[in-house]
Amino acid sequence: MKSFIKQHQISIFFVVTLIIGWFPWYTGRGSIFIAAPLLAALIVAFLADGWKGISDILRRLGRWRANWRWYVFILFSPVVLYFLAVGGHVLLGGTAPQFPLLRENQQMILMTFIFFLLPWQSSAFLEEIGFRGYALEKLQNKLGPLVGTLILGAFFGAWLLPEFFQPDTFQFSMGGLRFYPWFILTEIGWSVLMTWAYNNTGKSSLIAGYLFHTVFNTWTLVLLTNVIPGESSPPAFDTTLFIVASVVVALAGVVVLVATKGQLGYRTVLSPKGNR
Repeated sequence: MKSFIKQHQISIFFVVTLIIGWFPWYTGRGSIFIAAPLLAALIVAFLADGWKGISDILRRLGRWRANWRWYVFILFSPVVLYFLAVGGHVLLGGTAPQFPLLRENQQMILMTFIFFLLPWQSSAFLEEIGFRGYALEKLQNKLGPLVGTLILGAFFGAWLLPEFFQPDTFQFSMGGLRFYPWFILTEIGWSVLMTWAYNNTGKSSLIAGYLFHTVFNTWTLVLLTNVIPGESSPPAFDTTLFIVASVVVALAGVVVLVATKGQLGYRTVLSPKGNR
């Protein structure tokens, strides 16, 4: 049994994530259980590798030392991409957001970031323990950085399907099911950038996963919507703007893939016999 789990652990991780995560949805009690990727990673890692599997996840989460340029990239690349998206949207005849937080309440941007960062309620933390803290390394080693990232990115977006049926969710406000394919494309694009950062920050899920995810969640709210946190009736989202942003993020991923020749900073360590 252990050898089977070890051999198929990524597939099992995906299945366990959906079984746990979609439980509220398929039992008619809500949408998703956002901590499912974290729980699935810990369960499968322990069954496959024992406490060593758990410690590997924790080590990646504890790596914070990296070149300062990667922190700048992670903190501000979403700003550049989203302003490009807004510009493209306007050129296509759309209307730019009013940027209420950027223009009138910059302190609220920091407060929003901190709110999204709090581990016990952060989708970034609860998802990234599983995605970048566990699955990415396994996928890269088995399938290579390109294919592994595309698979993880597709799952990263697709697993949130129940959210697109719930009127009170961010995903429903983006456009519901008609935006779902674009959302998956967005998450694939972000995953390419996250893998590139991960492989260049000492394989840190803290920096390239938890932090990066929190940052683009924050800037999405600030730059692509007119939402002011705490409002009882937030304004409707512009679905077309989100579609343009999806294309821009995906194109950024393509640029990085071409620039790194599909390697995304991944380095294969060879034994003296040439085996991985």
